[in-house]
Amino acid sequence: MKMYVIKIALRGVSPMIWRRLRIPGHTSLADFHHVIQIVFNWDSEHLHRFHIYGKDYGIAYVGGPSFSDDAHSVFIDDFGFDVGDRFVYEYNFFESWIHDIRVEAIEARVTSPTFPFCVKGNGMPGAARYDEVERVMDLIKVIINSDESTKVGDIRDQIEALDAVWFNRKKINHRLATLSL
Repeated sequence: MKMYVIKIALRGVSPMIWRRLRIPGHTSLADFHHVIQIVFNWDSEHLHRFHIYGKDYGIAYVGGPSFSDDAHSVFIDDFGFDVGDRFVYEYNFFESWIHDIRVEAIEARVTSPTFPFCVKGNGMPGAARYDEVERVMDLIKVIINSDESTKVGDIRDQIEALDAVWFNRKKINHRLATLSL
């Protein structure tokens, strides 16, 4: 089984928002869509499509576009990608969030993990550096003002607000490991 190292960069929003992933070749396009949703902290509320070698692929929804192939039956290995090959993932057709996807490496030997894994990344869509700093300061203030009766649940809101604006690779990989592909 091949493992692909793929870089996904969010075009047009900010050149600083990107993810580098290791994706098994047996990953379907439907599963790859779910992986992208996790690594960008989205929840599949918008339509999407992949544009690969001149053809569109995606999961068909009522009221959305239809596709000639079932995204659950089309796998990354089916395309015979080479290092340097590129394709596009579009999410949210109203905002036209275009993601440039580039195959950076193909590993013939599978080392662990055998599930999708986020190697690196930077930035969160819709968040500025200021947002990160502000959320970190909010969390620090709550911690400073805590006492022995403070519980983790008391600071949960600040942690979740920080996760929404700060790239958290460990949390992303935990969620990816729980996917049943």
